[in-house]
Amino acid sequence: MLYVAVPFLAVAILLSLFRLYTTWTYHHAMSQYASPNGTGKPVTPPQIPYTLPFLGNTLSFLSTKPGAYWQNLFAWHPRSTGVLTLLIGGRNFHILFAPQLVQAIFKARKPSRDAFDRDLYRQMFDMSTEQVELTEASKHMEHESNVAYLIRSERVNELTAKFTQVLREVLDRDIKETSGASDLGLYVWLRDRMFTASTIALMGEELLEMYPDYCRDFYVFDNAFLSFYFRIPNFLMRDAYEARARILRKLEAWSREMHRLSGGKPVDPEGPAWEPLFGSRLNRARHTDYTRRKLDWRSSACFDLGLTFAFASNIIPVTGWMLMHVLDPQGDTTLLPRVLEEIKASTKQDGTLNVPTLIAQPLLQCIWTEALRMYVDILVTRNLPEDITLPLDEEGKRQVLFRKGDNIFAPSWLGSHNPNSWSEKAPYHRFCPERFLFKNPETGKTIFSTLGTAAKLFPFGGGRTICPGRVFAKQEAIGALALILLRFEFEVVGYLDAEKKPTDAFPGFATAFPGSGGLVPGGDFQVKVRRRV
Repeated sequence: MLYVAVPFLAVAILLSLFRLYTTWTYHHAMSQYASPNGTGKPVTPPQIPYTLPFLGNTLSFLSTKPGAYWQNLFAWHPRSTGVLTLLIGGRNFHILFAPQLVQAIFKARKPSRDAFDRDLYRQMFDMSTEQVELTEASKHMEHESNVAYLIRSERVNELTAKFTQVLREVLDRDIKETSGASDLGLYVWLRDRMFTASTIALMGEELLEMYPDYCRDFYVFDNAFLSFYFRIPNFLMRDAYEARARILRKLEAWSREMHRLSGGKPVDPEGPAWEPLFGSRLNRARHTDYTRRKLDWRSSACFDLGLTFAFASNIIPVTGWMLMHVLDPQGDTTLLPRVLEEIKASTKQDGTLNVPTLIAQPLLQCIWTEALRMYVDILVTRNLPEDITLPLDEEGKRQVLFRKGDNIFAPSWLGSHNPNSWSEKAPYHRFCPERFLFKNPETGKTIFSTLGTAAKLFPFGGGRTICPGRVFAKQEAIGALALILLRFEFEVVGYLDAEKKPTDAFPGFATAFPGSGGLVPGGDFQVKVRRRV
C-alpha cells in the first residue's frame, strides 16, 4: 500500500506547490494595481491561479452554462483590473474587458486574427494545410466580395428584398398547415422557416431540393461548433462529426451540379440580383472566387458551410429571442401592440414592407439591440506580431504591456453583462425593450440611441474584422419579426424546458461554450397559431 500511495502523494504535493506558486504570482501581479494613479510603468495582466500545468484554467473556462465562468471569477477577482490572463489548452490568453483596452485593440492596426483563422479552417472545417495556405494567400478576394455585396447599401437591400419575399411565400404556405395548431414549438418553427428563406435568398433554390435535411444537419453541427475548435474527441461527439462530414459531402455535390448546369461557372455577379442555381450576387461572387483562389471542391464546400454559419448561427437565435419577448405573457403586455404599430407604419399599400422605414423604427431597433446585448456571446480574437502597450484607463495614466506572440480575447459577454454599465433603466440581467430609448430634448420624440456604448456593446466584433454582414443581419431579423407578426396571431399556452416539458419559467440558455455567438434558447414557447385578420 505504501508503494502505491507514495506516487499519488508525491503528485498531490507537487500540484499543491504548483498551486501555491501560481497563487503567489497572481498576488504579485495584483500588487501593481494597488496605487490608484499607477507607478508610471506598464503593468502586466494578473495570471489567474491554476493547479494543473498545461490545462491551467481550461476545464473551468469551458463551462457550458453561458456566463457562469465570469460570474464565478468576478465573485473574488476585482473587475477594476480591466485585464487578466488565463491558461487555456497550454496557451496564455489575455482577457480584455476595460472599455479603453477593448477600444484600443480594435483601433490597433498590426494585431490580427490570422492565427485563429488558421485554427478555424483546420479544426472546425477540417481543411488540409495546403488549402489553408491558399486560403490565407487569397483572403483579400473574400474581403473584396464582402465589400461589394454585403456592405454596399443597394446590394444589402437586394438581399433583404429577396429574403422577405421568400419568407413571405414560406409563411403563406404555412398558414393552412399551422392555423389552429395548439402544440407548436415557437422557436423551432421560426428557426426552420428562417433557415429555408435565408438559404434560398443567399444560395438559390436548388440546394434545399437536393439536400432537404440541410437545416437538421446544420444545427447538429452548429451545436458542437466550438467543440471542434477545442478538439473534443470524435467518440464524445460522434453525431456532430457525422453531420459535418455529411454536410460537406452534400455541399460539394450541390456545387458540382450547379457548375454543370450553369455551363461551368456561375452567372456573372453583376448580372441579375438573384438566379435559381447559385442565388445571390454574393454567393455567385464567392463561387467565382473559389476557382480564382484555386480552392478544391471540398474547400469550396467548407466556405459554403461558413456562409451558412454566418446567416443561420447568430441571426436566427436572436430573432427567436426577440419574438419570445414580444409575445411573453409574463412580460409587458403593451409591447406587442406597440411593435405592431411600428410594423404597420412601415407597411406599403400592397402589403409589402418598407424595409428602410421598418429598421429605423425606434422600438424595433431597441428590441434588436437589447437581444444582441443579452443573447450574443463572442470572443474577439487577436494575435500580436510585436510588443504593444495599451491604455488601461481614460487618462492613460496606467498602461498594460503585451508581448509579441501573445493571444488576446475580448469577450462581448463581459461588456454587455457588466452590472456597472447596464443597470440604469433595468437590471443588466433582464431583457429591457426600452433600454436604448430616450426622449429627444429638442423635439420631445422618443429616439433610439446607443451613444456611450462603444467597447461595451460589440456583438459583431470590432476593428478591421467587424462582421461585414451586420447590416443584412439587422434587416433580416427585424424583417422576419415583422412578417411573422403581420401574418399570425399567437396564444402562448405555456413555457417548455429543454426536454420540451411544461415549466413555469421563461426559457433560459441552452448549453454553450464561451464565445459560441448567438445563444440558443434552452426551451421554447408552446403556442396556438391562427391567421391574423
